[in-house]
Amino acid sequence: MTSAQQDPKEDARLLALLEGSELAFRKFGVRAPSMDDLAGHLGVSKKTLYKHVKDKADLVFQVFNHICTRQDDQIAALSASGKNAIEAVICAMEYLQSELREMHPSLLFDLQKYYPSSMERLHQHKMKNMQGYLVRNIERGQKEGFYRKDFDARLISRLHMAMVQTMTDPATLEEFGRPLSELQKELHTYHLRGIANDNGLKYLRDRNNSH
Repeated sequence: MTSAQQDPKEDARLLALLEGSELAFRKFGVRAPSMDDLAGHLGVSKKTLYKHVKDKADLVFQVFNHICTRQDDQIAALSASGKNAIEAVICAMEYLQSELREMHPSLLFDLQKYYPSSMERLHQHKMKNMQGYLVRNIERGQKEGFYRKDFDARLISRLHMAMVQTMTDPATLEEFGRPLSELQKELHTYHLRGIANDNGLKYLRDRNNSH
């Protein structure tokens, strides 16, 4: 860690640059904007931008590392919230939908083709942190009497994450031609109804009827 990164003011500046760059990537995709474009969008000189990142690949990685960290913190908080496991997983699903809804259609394709280290960071985020969240939610729902107990929580969470991996593959998005947020909603609904027992399914029906 450099001395600049240890300075709270510089940390705040870097955070602002990452969040501003994230907005640009969500709007324009990752490949299209140059470092000149990004500096202009952020309202800083390119020299200031290069003070915090080595090159565009480093900027892209830091942006998506920040996104993963933010999502991990938010999902952890949501997984412990809610009056039961079903409400917790629905809250998490709605949060992820809001994150995905504003994503540029080419973003994942750009990452896969031009910034593989950032794509790998997203993959590790999904397979490690998200899978751990699913296991904890399943175990909670089983204890609360909303989820079936006749399956292995770790196995089902692994299978679910394999489906997430397929869903977020650029080829899948191109084939179905639908926003990732819509596919994510369908997948989570499939997951929740697949693990819910009769009590859980009744809770879902009652919840849907009341909304």
